[in-house]
Amino acid sequence: TVTEAEAGYDVLGSLRFAERNVEDAMVSEQIERDVRALVELLPPEQREVVMMRYFSGLSFKDIAEQTDVSINTALGRMRYALINLRRMIKEKNMVLC
Repeated sequence: TVTEAEAGYDVLGSLRFAERNVEDAMVSEQIERDVRALVELLPPEQREVVMMRYFSGLSFKDIAEQTDVSINTALGRMRYALINLRRMIKEKNMVLC
């Protein structure tokens, strides 16, 4: 089966398109600003993992080593961060596509 990542879906479930025009770029920049603002509202441990994974591109192994926690703890923090981000998006009636 094809995973969401392979099908072109990002972490928040939004479909990514292969071709981008100026409008798409502007929308993407606004979405990134909105998501970054929401990330700032996360608890510190969750925010740290999101920043390291999505904005610094680190693996969960690297995140675990740098934060001195187990990989499972790093994965758990990411899981809760995504749950919290989705909740905030829903509460704020945000559209991220």
